[in-house]
Formats: sequence, structure tokens, C-alpha cells
Amino acid sequence: MIRPCDSRPCRQLSRAASPRAGRVRAVRSGMPRSGLQWVWAGLVACAALAAGTPAQAADWPARPITIVVNGGPGSLPDLFARPLAERLHHAFGQPVVVENKPGAGGLLAMQQLKSAPPDGYTLALVTNAHLVWNPYIFPALTYDPVRDVVPVSPLAVIPMALTVNDKVPAQSLAQLFGLARQQPGRLNYASSGNGSPPHVLFEMLREQAGVDIMHVPFKTGTGALNSVLAGDTQMYFAGTALVEPMVKEGRLRVLAISDAVPDAAFGRAPTLAQQDFRGFEGAVWLGVAARAGTPDAIVQRLNAQIGRAQQDGAMRQMYASHGSLPYHLDAAAFAQRVADERKASGPVLRKLGIKPD
Repeated sequence: MIRPCDSRPCRQLSRAASPRAGRVRAVRSGMPRSGLQWVWAGLVACAALAAGTPAQAADWPARPITIVVNGGPGSLPDLFARPLAERLHHAFGQPVVVENKPGAGGLLAMQQLKSAPPDGYTLALVTNAHLVWNPYIFPALTYDPVRDVVPVSPLAVIPMALTVNDKVPAQSLAQLFGLARQQPGRLNYASSGNGSPPHVLFEMLREQAGVDIMHVPFKTGTGALNSVLAGDTQMYFAGTALVEPMVKEGRLRVLAISDAVPDAAFGRAPTLAQQDFRGFEGAVWLGVAARAGTPDAIVQRLNAQIGRAQQDGAMRQMYASHGSLPYHLDAAAFAQRVADERKASGPVLRKLGIKPD
């Protein structure tokens, strides 16, 4: 259905070009036939503009799609973005480019998404941080996760592992927090930036434990990981996908995981709930978002293809190898989960008072 054009020029053209008005004005003002033709051409242009969005949605995608990733090459989001991009490329017949945009707790990536037109050609990989936590952490947030972003599809639940350098003399959380109480402010933990999931989750854990452990933020997850491996920091609450190789090599020790995962590298580690720390199950998810205003038809097509990609055998192998859990909802249900988490997380994050640098 074509919506009427309601702008002032269109209203003027409509009045001028009605059959009755056209005859009267042509007689009284001597408007030449070429003038009437111009009027009708204007009305046709208005109609074409009004009908443009459905046509664009039907033709989408007609050029390459970009997925903006808050993380460098090899980071946790990047590990999911690249195989997803490959499958979307095959599904849609257009190149799908992964653009790494690390830093600032995801603000750089989200600002790029906000600056893009709502046409489905720019997407972003998002986590709880981008759509739930950031409004409570960044007082001058450059995007509004409600007004500027539309959730498209969840992609995975990311179990988190609390790991320590193999030189740290702790075999359990109880022992680690015992060391922290003996040396308040002497131990430190790494994160991939202020307001990132490793930062927020460790602060929630630290408050429950009642210990003083210092925060050292890095621009990327790999930077934080390297600092723990080098012994510059002692611990990192990271996605299992990122730390799995170092756990298998014995360079990192796992003291707790957020969710039970079917991976031998983490199978013996107790969950945080088993150690009496609550609120961490399913605590981090990864999903895909688009610019608000993207036609719903495009959102639905993306959601469906992401769901199909998760059924791909190679993709499921990738999930299993990282200890991550496939997670899919329709677009409306995903948006509702995001809204519910904002409502639940707000009071906790306000109390913690986490702030960026």
C-alpha cells in the first residue's frame, strides 16, 4: 500500500493537480500544458518515495553487507562473526565483510552502527554490554540502545571462565579470595575495557565476595589475555572460547565457570553457582543488531538466516570447540529479552557505580 505524501510541497502539488483544480487554474492562470505535466511528474515522484521502503526491502541485499565487531582479529566476537559472515554470504549472494572496531567498551562499534543508514547493510555483533549495561555505565553514551538499535537475533550464550595465571597459588575461588583478603589491593584482574562483560561480571563477583582486587582495562580481549599470561595481571574473567587453548596448555587455570559446558577443558571446573555466587548463569550472550528503522522484512530475513546458520554442522562444531552454546530466538522475543534484562540489571549496576575512565 502506498502511503500518501504528507509534505507541504506534495499537498500543494496534489491540490494543483486534481482534475478540477487543474482545469480551473489552467483557464484562469493560463498554465501551459507543460506546467501540468510538471505537476503530475511531481506527484509520481512523491508516490515513488512513499513506496520506496518496501521496494528496497524486496531488493535487499543488492550490495555488500558489513558486520561491525567490537574486538580485534581473533577476539571472541571475531571468532563468531567470520563464520557467520561466510554463511550469510552464501545465503544472500553478496559479500559480507567483517570490520573490526575494538575499544571504548564497544562505543566505537555502536557509534558506527548509529551513523549508518537503516537499510540493513550495516550490522553489529552485540553483547549485553552494548544493549543492556552501557546506559548505566557511560553517562555520556553516544547512542541510545532503545532509540538507535534494533535487536535482530541472538547468536550464542557465552559461558565465562574465571582463569588465573598458573603461578597464582590458588586452586579454588575460596583460596583466591583468601589471598585477596590477605593482600587487599595487591592482586589485579584484566578486562577488555571499562564496561565490557569481563569488567562488569568481575565487579559483580568481587562485590559478592567482599574483596579488594584492582581492575586493569585493556583495549582488546587478546591484550587482556596476554597480560595474564605474562603475569602482569593475575586473573581474567573471559569467554571460554578465548582462553580455551591456554587452559589446555596448562598456562591458565580455571577456578570457576558461569555455565556448565560440554567441553573437556572446562568440564571439571565448578560453576559459580556451585560455589555460592549467584546471577551468572547465561550472563553473557552474543547477538546481531541493526540500525533502528531497518525495514522489518530485512530484520526477519536476517533472523531466519542466522537461525539456519546455527544448524550448519560446521557452525555447531565451532560452538562445541569453544564451549559456547547456540542460542536463537525470533526477533520479537530477542527484543523482549533485552528489555527484560535492562529492567533487572539497572538497580544492580546503579549500585555498583561502574564508570568509564
